[in-house]
Amino acid sequence: MFKNEQNLTEGSILKNLIMFALPFVFANLLQALYGACDLIIVGHYTGESASISSVAIGAQVMFMVMSFIIGLTTGTTVLTGHMYGANRHEEIQKTVGTVFIFFMALAVAASLLIFFFSPGLISIMQTPKEAYQGAVDYVAICSFGIIFIFLFNALASILRGVGNSHTPMMFISLGCFINIILDLFFIGYLGLGVKGAAYATIIAQGLCALTMVLYVRLNKFSFEFRFRKTKFYPGKIKDIIKLGLPLSFQDSMVQMSFIILLSLANSMGVDASAGYGTANRLNGFTMLPAFSFAMALTPIVAQNIGAKKRLRAKYTLYTAIGCTVVFGLICLIWQQVNPQSAIRIFTSDKNVIAQGASYLKSFSFDLIIVPFAFCLNAFFNGCGHTAFSMANNLVATLLVRVPLAFLITGIFGKSLFNLGIAAPVASVCSVIIALIYLKSGKWRKSSAFA
Repeated sequence: MFKNEQNLTEGSILKNLIMFALPFVFANLLQALYGACDLIIVGHYTGESASISSVAIGAQVMFMVMSFIIGLTTGTTVLTGHMYGANRHEEIQKTVGTVFIFFMALAVAASLLIFFFSPGLISIMQTPKEAYQGAVDYVAICSFGIIFIFLFNALASILRGVGNSHTPMMFISLGCFINIILDLFFIGYLGLGVKGAAYATIIAQGLCALTMVLYVRLNKFSFEFRFRKTKFYPGKIKDIIKLGLPLSFQDSMVQMSFIILLSLANSMGVDASAGYGTANRLNGFTMLPAFSFAMALTPIVAQNIGAKKRLRAKYTLYTAIGCTVVFGLICLIWQQVNPQSAIRIFTSDKNVIAQGASYLKSFSFDLIIVPFAFCLNAFFNGCGHTAFSMANNLVATLLVRVPLAFLITGIFGKSLFNLGIAAPVASVCSVIIALIYLKSGKWRKSSAFA
């Protein structure tokens, strides 16, 4: 076994889970800071709710792109993890070359699509006129960084599949540090506002991705990453698409639903738009442990399924839920007792604080439900049942949360408090469906790794 890789099918379940998940927690914390520092620095240096709204809306569009990429590359993690657990290292090498060629082609196409079509999407989102041009500028600039997002996540997905979660964390740390320094320079010193936030983001993304490529090439793994040795294997693309496309489609549609909800918040005015945006930034932190442990759970389960240790995989699921629900309870209590203190992290605007706190009062009940939903769906992903996870998430989001949000705000009035009620209800539906599927035992069989 290479020192940069880890067999996750042996030893203490709790120790393996925590040690493997902690880099995910730290990496996701830093990735959340990527966007949050933009919002915090823009909010405090400009003092304008319009600028806050512009960054929040532009970032939501980029989150949709990021979700598409992460979903697709998670399929690579599952495939790599299964092959690693089954000791089929030669297949991992074939996957590496295929992934690079396939994802770089997708990156170019995605960059062009976002650059040309984002103004129309931002307009459809009922963006307040004060924030429209800033949001368009933010997305247009950030679209040039999509190739770096693809490159980083492609490499990270392979590393996580072979049991290495610390290397991606190291380079996300580097990118976050650079992003914060550049934010202060472009926004605070040069006064570039929203555009400065976007410039800082793409430069940080580029340095993060390229330095990780250099690191992987200079260190020994059970695979080689050499451009001249990359070969395209159509069979591998079929496996990656079979596993990753449902997750990619699911994550993109979930983010699209968030854009629909954001458009509903936008229709309530610029203060509500900014309040909703800041509250969602905060949720990126409060949901971080559940999201991170779920991300870690997928490759762990994939390796154990590859090694035919299904019972161990199931016990790991239960352990992950137990580890994350406690943090959710603590955050729920905080946001119920003093939600204003949470929004003040991002802005001192009293109207924005009041709007964001109102949303957190109803939304925060979701914090003790999502650990179950995230971990259950991550478990099924690791088993190769990504199509089920996709269906479950889309039902909960598109058929429950979005319609319910419009229904409640239509009946009881447009407010962020009413908008937030739909989230915990949708998560409860997702958990119920997942538990039924777990009980059925269908997760034990999969044709994804034939």
